[in-house]
Amino acid sequence: MNNLVKNNQTHNQQSFGAYGFNELVNGTSTASTDRFAVLQAEGDTVFSFENESDKGLLSSASYTLKDGKTRYGFFKNIIVSSGKLVVYYAIN
Repeated sequence: MNNLVKNNQTHNQQSFGAYGFNELVNGTSTASTDRFAVLQAEGDTVFSFENESDKGLLSSASYTLKDGKTRYGFFKNIIVSSGKLVVYYAIN
């Protein structure tokens, strides 16, 4: 039983938005110190970002996320060109 994940652990809290969220629309950007763990599109959304991951897509100047789709990582410096993006804060 000690190996079970409990709902008060940091990764569970982050997964369920316990650190807050924000909505970004056309032309809005995030503060350079903010990090986000989850990105979700409301409508087809085009944006740029940097990802603090060691592998995979590290940045994009024009990334398209289709309506309702979600991406996980450690994103920063997000700028929305079109659409609406819901961003969930990562623990710093």
